[in-house]
Parts: sequence; C-alpha cells; structure tokens
Amino acid sequence: MKSTKRVLLTLAALLTLPFLVLSCSDDSTSAIDEGPPPPSFSIASTTIQEGGLNWVLFWFTPSEDILLGRTEIRNPTGNTFLFSGGNQLFIGGEAYFLEEYLRVSGNWQFRFVGQSSPGGKAFDVRTTLSVGAKELN
Repeated sequence: MKSTKRVLLTLAALLTLPFLVLSCSDDSTSAIDEGPPPPSFSIASTTIQEGGLNWVLFWFTPSEDILLGRTEIRNPTGNTFLFSGGNQLFIGGEAYFLEEYLRVSGNWQFRFVGQSSPGGKAFDVRTTLSVGAKELN
C-alpha cells in the first residue's frame, strides 16, 4: 500500500511540475513600459532676400516643455551648424527662432538633444524639413 501511495505522489508531482514551470515563464510578448514618448518638434521656415542673397530662417516648436541642450542643423550639402539651447527652458507649443542660413534647396536635417522638463527623460530627436528650389519674386 505504501509503494502505491508513493507511486501516486510521484506521478502527481511529475504531472504538475510542467504546469508550474509553464505558468512561471516570462511573457516576452507583452509590451515594455518605457515611459512617455520623447517630445516631437515642428519646423517652420521662410526665405528672405538680403544683400543680394537668399536666406532661409528656421523656427521650431516643441510639443512639450523641454530643457534644450543643443540643436544640430545639417544643410543639404552636408555642412553642420550648432545652435546652443544652453539647457534653457523652452515652453511646449511656442515657436522659437533658430537662426538664418544661406538658402540651399533640399533636405535639412535637425537633431534636438535635451531633456523633457521638469526632470524628465533625456531625448535625442531627429527630424527633416525639405526646402524647395522656388526662387523669390
């Protein structure tokens, strides 16, 4: 009788063991909460003529309050310019002037590096704006 009881207990343990292992496995298909997404940036431009040259002026609007470390601006010819944000507070929804640059048509690339404010996560956001070849009248 004792051996039958032992066999049944062993058999029960062996049958429940796979269920315990499977129920404790890591669910790698579930989404990982990485916190809020980084801010987005809208870029606007206008072209002016000054001193016989065409210049493009850029503004950016962050989607939320940020502390801006720097903005790297790369023109279509590959030249890179640096706009220092000085880790200053930039209010979401407000437009800020970047600088004026000699107008070159093509894709301008912008890289914003800073921190969501107040005390948020660091971000490194890239966006592109196409500047057309249309001449001023």
